[in-house]
Amino acid sequence: AEPWDVGPGGYRLGGFPVEWREWNDRYRDTVRDYWRGTPGTLRDMARRVTGSADIFGHAHRRPPTASINFVTSHDGFTLADLVSYERKHNAANRQNNEDGHNDNRSWNTGVEGPTDDPEIVTLRDRRRRSLFATLLLSQGVPMVLGGDELSRTQHGNNNAFAQDNETSWYHWDETDTAFLEFAAHAIAVRRDNAQFRQTSWLQGAPREVDGPDDVAWFTPTGRRMGVADWESDRSMALTIHFSSADSPTGPPAMVMLNGDPESARFAVPAPARGRWRVRLDTAAHDGRSSLRAMAGDVVIVQGFGLVVLEQEQP
Repeated sequence: AEPWDVGPGGYRLGGFPVEWREWNDRYRDTVRDYWRGTPGTLRDMARRVTGSADIFGHAHRRPPTASINFVTSHDGFTLADLVSYERKHNAANRQNNEDGHNDNRSWNTGVEGPTDDPEIVTLRDRRRRSLFATLLLSQGVPMVLGGDELSRTQHGNNNAFAQDNETSWYHWDETDTAFLEFAAHAIAVRRDNAQFRQTSWLQGAPREVDGPDDVAWFTPTGRRMGVADWESDRSMALTIHFSSADSPTGPPAMVMLNGDPESARFAVPAPARGRWRVRLDTAAHDGRSSLRAMAGDVVIVQGFGLVVLEQEQP
């Protein structure tokens, strides 16, 4: 379901019955806000990446796959345009630029439209990788807009349905092969880790006696998140131990998110056994890293960057 319509009572997100999945626009808005540096989004970001239990976790739903998570769709900016434009550029639609959404929750990263500035290009690419990785690593069902994996642009047109021309076409010969490789890697990380494909809600409590919490939240210093941290910080880490209904506990995965423009030092916790390896880092063009880390080590997460750690077996 696309659970909204015009008029009173038309917005029905979370209101459909069992067996329905719903497009989660609150996921879209929160993730966009977080990765453009909007203050005060940390708590809501935590809800969205763990399946939006506040929306779909009520009785008689099939959690958490009721949530169709998306950052971009057929309406609005493409992923490449989301980090390159703050305003819609719909003049070609011949409606005096009055059509299309005005609330895009985008950030052009310093310059509107194309630029050769290497610092801006680097940050745009990292933000784009972090947005895509967040989508693939969140609980729920990820929906990817076709063409985002190719870095398709509509040059700031956020309502291009009427443009059957080069504005909306796929330009296969202009594919950003580096981002395509990153997208494939992010998909593989989700495929290989059942922790990111939960079939029941994470509770923040042990699934078995004396077991670890199924999900736990940490500040970059390695301390458990407190009330004040949720309101003041822009960075957080979460560990997920629970992997599937058949395996109440499993090797943990850890995600470090830095929604601050400056790089952050994240303390590495002790794994259940073995050590950690960095499986994905959005600072790298292809997302890959050979870094290994022991408890007490520090992992540098670049500004507006995301890092995934997996437990490496001894």
